[in-house]
Amino acid sequence: MKIDAIYEDKPRGVRVPVRLSSQGDQLVITRADGRELDRWPWRAVAQVEGDFPDGAARYGLAADAHAALVVQDVALFHAMAPQGTARKRHGKIFELPLLVWIGGATVSVLLLLFVIMPMLATILAPMVPDRWQRRIGDQVSSLLVTILTDEGGDANCQAPAGQAALDRLVGRLPRAEVPPFRLRVIQSKIPNAFALPGHVVVTDSILRLSPTPEAALGVIAHEVGHIVHGHSMERVIRYSLASTLVSMLVGDVGGGVLAVGVTQMSESGFSQDEEREADAYAADRLLDGGYSPAALGGLFDALKQELKLKEGRLEKWLGSHPQISERVATLAAYPAPANPTPALTETEWKALQAICKPPASDAPSPEKTPEPAGE
Repeated sequence: MKIDAIYEDKPRGVRVPVRLSSQGDQLVITRADGRELDRWPWRAVAQVEGDFPDGAARYGLAADAHAALVVQDVALFHAMAPQGTARKRHGKIFELPLLVWIGGATVSVLLLLFVIMPMLATILAPMVPDRWQRRIGDQVSSLLVTILTDEGGDANCQAPAGQAALDRLVGRLPRAEVPPFRLRVIQSKIPNAFALPGHVVVTDSILRLSPTPEAALGVIAHEVGHIVHGHSMERVIRYSLASTLVSMLVGDVGGGVLAVGVTQMSESGFSQDEEREADAYAADRLLDGGYSPAALGGLFDALKQELKLKEGRLEKWLGSHPQISERVATLAAYPAPANPTPALTETEWKALQAICKPPASDAPSPEKTPEPAGE
């Protein structure tokens, strides 16, 4: 017995007229010229469920098989098949809408960025040997200093009077249980400070913006707090993981900018908590030295005015730091010591703020205009 059918090749979109016959446990599919096209085991053949435009029945090896047989005479096809085999049905494939797939992928990526990677960073950071942390800190610090230092500026300001004042100021901080670190002041128009394993870097502009030496001491203590609590290594790992994930998803071309943006978003919640912890560390160290934590809040207020920072829901969600109003209020809530001794004298404070300026004796003397020769 032979019946006519159409062989649909789905990947290529080809429909070929064929004749079907049965040989034992095989369904033999031949072309109109008699050449064999395919063989299917009868035990795997079943009707594919679905509503098809031509109204004809489809049979295949699976609901999503690469090929299907379009059969008009279903009764004859069943009669040709071994008993009970062709009456089976392949269940209808439920295809999720594209938006569902996109949504699932997006949720997976967000889960990686906001939950799994921060957890990994927290777990992995303490496992990194100290010598590796110092080496990573050296490399990243060198890169950031190069980026932040003004063109032609000093990447390691050490004017003698300013350096002496800086040493005196840092001496106010307790060094017990603090890992060794190098403190460096760089010449930059950007008021900033950051910490990396083994490094604390402060710009001269944030020193000039600080209203008091106690505020500058609070900034340094804040960055030391990041080192003490291990935030610096965790942050390096988080940035690396997030940037790698984004680059894998979007490629290297144009992925750099997107990586920075997405990494900033993934960092915001976690780094805000770290900033609060570092603020608390700085407040405690200021109190230990007999200074008011509100001094650091005064610098935050000055930063807000200088940089014209805005506060809103979007900034609160995306910002890597807590909002300044929150930080100032938290620091103001600490007790204020009575009659604190200034951390530096007025002369020392001015010298520290000018640490990136060469001493007057080292400054090049102006050239004298030659006197006209006498006649």
